[in-house]
Amino acid sequence: MNDSLASLSRPAIPPEVQQFAAENDVSDYLSAVIDLARQAFPSSGVCVSLGQDAEDKTPRCIALDVDAGSQAAEDLLPGLRRWSAGLGRVCPAHHAVHFVLGWR
Repeated sequence: MNDSLASLSRPAIPPEVQQFAAENDVSDYLSAVIDLARQAFPSSGVCVSLGQDAEDKTPRCIALDVDAGSQAAEDLLPGLRRWSAGLGRVCPAHHAVHFVLGWR
């Protein structure tokens, strides 16, 4: 683990995210997916929440929002590639649909 990743604390996993993960059989992958986001963006904080449908507000996915701050898009691209390449290694595709990467 590099120093940047070690210095950032692991994000809290709200109870509603844990419940959604259990209901959708992705609890076993949640920690690995969070770790992947932290590894892909080691100098950025990651926030875990439920992504909701814009119209009816029902939970649709687990959102991992990376603190992009003032980083330029080209600075985020290597992390996005690492995330995309790694997701299939830590979570089967039929479960990966329950996770989404975003920016804040």
